[in-house]
Amino acid sequence: MLKEEIEHFLLTSFALICAWALTLGFVTPLQQMLLPNVSSSIGLLFLPHGVRILSFYFYGWKAVLYLLPANYLFLLLSLQSGIYLHPLAPIVSLIACYVGYLLATEVINGDTTQFNIKRWHFFLIAGAVSSIFNGITLSMLHFNDNSLLSVLGYVIGDVAGLAVCFFMLIYAFRIVRMASFTERD
Repeated sequence: MLKEEIEHFLLTSFALICAWALTLGFVTPLQQMLLPNVSSSIGLLFLPHGVRILSFYFYGWKAVLYLLPANYLFLLLSLQSGIYLHPLAPIVSLIACYVGYLLATEVINGDTTQFNIKRWHFFLIAGAVSSIFNGITLSMLHFNDNSLLSVLGYVIGDVAGLAVCFFMLIYAFRIVRMASFTERD
């Protein structure tokens, strides 16, 4: 049991570190260059949100514990990059995202005759609801002056990051599958 927990922790941490590294190393500098008036604390393409949603789907509430250390690591790296985030942001963000995920799950699973959707549609809906909760709590935490625009920025960044993360995963799995077929030949 402990070995399985450690494996889940390592897998989610690795995935989150990769997503954060791409976001901090590539997306954020590009955003600051192209959109200098947008706050650097709001990523308009936030790849880690995809990792959060997948982690909640596979691990439930334990995903919060699995993701928290890597989130704090990148909080420190964000501060080094000149991006100020509140020290409670990782905890508040993960809990808000999980609550949004649970709400979306309850609404969609509550009436299966009304909501007959594909899994990836569910992920997008759950990701959008999670990002709304995330945006509201982070806007309050960072005392943003224009909170509606701030929440909208978080939602756009989270959902766009979720979609790009899934797109990258789809093609990564296709490459792995194609590579395994060529090895058999």
